[in-house]
Amino acid sequence: MTNIQNTAKRKGVPINAVTVPVAVALAVLHVMIVVVILMVNNVSGSLSGIMSRTSQYLTDATSLQAGSSAISEMTTAFILTPVLEDGELNVGPLMGYIGELSVPRRADDVVKLFEDRPISVEAREKLNTAADAARAMFEVQVHALSLVRSVYPLPDEPQFAALPQVELTEEERAMPEAARLGLASRMVIQPDYTQLKQVVSQNVTACVDMIRDAAYGQAAITSGKLAMLRTLLWVVTGAIVVLLSSFFVMLYRQLIYPLNTCTKRIQSNSSLKEDQGLREVRVLASAYNALLKRRDALDAILRSAAETDALTNLPNRYRFEQYLLESAENGYSMAMFLFDINYLKHTNDTQGHLAGDRLIRDAAECIATCFGNGPDGCCFRFGGDEFAAILKNCDPTMIEDKIKRFREAEQQKGISVSLGYAYTPDVGRTTFKALLDEADRHMYARKKQMHLEHNLEEA
Repeated sequence: MTNIQNTAKRKGVPINAVTVPVAVALAVLHVMIVVVILMVNNVSGSLSGIMSRTSQYLTDATSLQAGSSAISEMTTAFILTPVLEDGELNVGPLMGYIGELSVPRRADDVVKLFEDRPISVEAREKLNTAADAARAMFEVQVHALSLVRSVYPLPDEPQFAALPQVELTEEERAMPEAARLGLASRMVIQPDYTQLKQVVSQNVTACVDMIRDAAYGQAAITSGKLAMLRTLLWVVTGAIVVLLSSFFVMLYRQLIYPLNTCTKRIQSNSSLKEDQGLREVRVLASAYNALLKRRDALDAILRSAAETDALTNLPNRYRFEQYLLESAENGYSMAMFLFDINYLKHTNDTQGHLAGDRLIRDAAECIATCFGNGPDGCCFRFGGDEFAAILKNCDPTMIEDKIKRFREAEQQKGISVSLGYAYTPDVGRTTFKALLDEADRHMYARKKQMHLEHNLEEA
């Protein structure tokens, strides 16, 4: 058994040689998945940050144009119509103007926001140019407002204190009121002022485009990294799926299927195949086959012990009954013989039981030699001094020949055995019990006759 196991151990792949690398590979792949997911989150955060910052940059940059345009429109509305039709001062645009001044989207405010922001030099130059134009517009607006205020003083209220103004020149103060109003109107509608508005709009638009293009470039690079990481994530996930699928297929082919086959063969009391499955399955199969051989050998020994007489090595009475059950067929002839050893008790009493055992063995040898040869003959020891023999496919001539040979062997051995038999040309016409009873009667009749003759001789 040990040799079989050692041979099996040298064949096949051990389960640890498969499971350990697979476990390590799965662990590595899972770590890779975690790392890739973290990288995806990081890159996604970067992409989101780029888009968020870009949106804020665009909002702040366009606020310069929006604020400049709003102040320009409100200033122009007041300068061109300082007094309403009812003679009231047109303070509505001024209130909007004051409110707009409180919003931090003036030229200096916007430039300060972009001082530490990573925008290109070209975009920063465009922004500064737009800021310079916006400052120039603001100066024109304040100058024009100061000219109008010199004609129409504002109410002495706190909110108007926030309005900026400049000191007029002596020449401007000397002008008639209509001239000062006309000069203020011309200042906000002249081509130079309009040109400043265009400079603000064009440069802010150019700055916004540059910031957007740069952001789109960074977003494209980041999106490419994100796409690559996501592809890597799918590849790693696919590798895990393939590895697990392959592992389970291998387990099914090398472990589950062989074990299932082993179970079925064990249930059918068959030997197992030792050349299939993992090494452990093969060792199991080898060990089982060795145990099966030992069991069969032990079963043969037990069966032999149960069916064989230990002294004569002939089948015993139990085997005789089994033989009759196995012979329950029709269409063949049969002769059943019964034997009884004469003088066995006398031999045991006068020579000892060892001599009696020799007498039994000699009788068994004669009976087996004469009636047990060939496939159709079988001899049995019932126990004690009784034996039986069965001949199949025989006829009276064969029977007489067997008996004659037995008597010759009996004389050569120097023993005496009483014999009786029963014959039938077809076992289907009678029963084994009837044959046994008839053979028993003949055997005891012969034994009784032999004792009568012996008593006469002694007398």
